[in-house]
Amino acid sequence: MGKAKAKEALGLSAIPEGASRPAKRRPEVVLITGLCGGLSGSLSETQIVTYTDCLSTEPDKPPLRCSPSVTDRLLDLLSSHGISCDPVTGITSPRVAVTKEDRLALARSGAGVVDMESYEILAVAAEAGIPGAVLRVVSDSLETEMLDFNRALKPDGTVDQWQLFRLVLGSPIRMVRLLAASKRAMQEFAKALEVVLPSDCFAPATPMENDRSGSL
Repeated sequence: MGKAKAKEALGLSAIPEGASRPAKRRPEVVLITGLCGGLSGSLSETQIVTYTDCLSTEPDKPPLRCSPSVTDRLLDLLSSHGISCDPVTGITSPRVAVTKEDRLALARSGAGVVDMESYEILAVAAEAGIPGAVLRVVSDSLETEMLDFNRALKPDGTVDQWQLFRLVLGSPIRMVRLLAASKRAMQEFAKALEVVLPSDCFAPATPMENDRSGSL
């Protein structure tokens, strides 16, 4: 996800001259959820994590800090319900970390997990002064044998459906295992979301907290 898509998702995209912005509330907090890949042997499949900060594989992009207040509330809330959640540094990569060597290379940045979209969303939120937090679940661990999904990615980040079909057709058993692992992870994640989403842990942050949720 690039910045343009992130702005559109948050209702912050530019409005053409002469057009009126649709009636839509500005977000008070941005919570990014989904799957991620583990970069450490200590993070097993189905482990829930929340980011303290997020890195990018692009060297010119600075680290971004997630909202400390929202992150702390997430950790306390889940802990009070007996749900384990680890604070980690995440890293966003435009490519899938296929091999263990790929994952270890990303881990050298200091990151514990990898995803493909958090950084750009957090960057847009920080520019708009909106606190951002990330809550994810590990669907594939350091030792997971992945398919090379990069072969199905087009230059613009969209998926070539034919190439994806060929990948799946060539390794059906591995694909079934990956899907089963994702299903197990989402089942665990659903328990956390049932606790988090109805809660009041997304109360607006103070201006000082907004300042702290930008670049490190």
